[in-house]
Amino acid sequence: MTTHSGRHDRTGTWQFMSAALLGSPGQLHVFEDDIESFVHVIGWTVLSYLPSPMDKDDRAALVSYLYDHSWKTSSGEKGGLAKVVEFKFGNYPPKDFTPTKPSPTVDLIRSLASPFRARYSKPPPEEDEEVFKELMPRRRLGLERLSSSKWFLSTIRDALARSGWPAEDRAGDKLAVFTKDIVGNAARQRAARRVKTDSHYYLHPRGH
Repeated sequence: MTTHSGRHDRTGTWQFMSAALLGSPGQLHVFEDDIESFVHVIGWTVLSYLPSPMDKDDRAALVSYLYDHSWKTSSGEKGGLAKVVEFKFGNYPPKDFTPTKPSPTVDLIRSLASPFRARYSKPPPEEDEEVFKELMPRRRLGLERLSSSKWFLSTIRDALARSGWPAEDRAGDKLAVFTKDIVGNAARQRAARRVKTDSHYYLHPRGH
């Protein structure tokens, strides 16, 4: 795991950095980036360690897709598109991942990730606000929750206070492949294809 890499030309663990920072090298680091990084730490840990019947290679491809993918530009290496896609469609962590048993940790991550849909979804044009008026309160609520740590801390406390947490929840075998430097070619190619496909639907939601 790389905490500082000349290849990425920025400080921080690439897999845990916010999509906003990965997509815009040199962008000012803000509070929302720290909260998002916290979500990625938990998400990466769950996808990497939580017992699952998922095929090992498919699981490696999913981790690589969400946390490792990058591309080179004239302004430096960029990434984070997969994170944007999954946040935008309320699918973080991706529902392709299924734990062996129902997991309150996965449920908690989904809750903590939900406000980022507002961060990465553009507001509708003024002329379309009437059409999307039912969605605007949800967007405002998401942005409000991202303005401080209050809602996130409350959500974590409430989740921990609920019943249903397993008495025995030690991590399973560690996933063998994490970063794009060591992930197998087949898994890396699957991840790249998924980024390409998902980004098409993100950039062209109506198939245009």
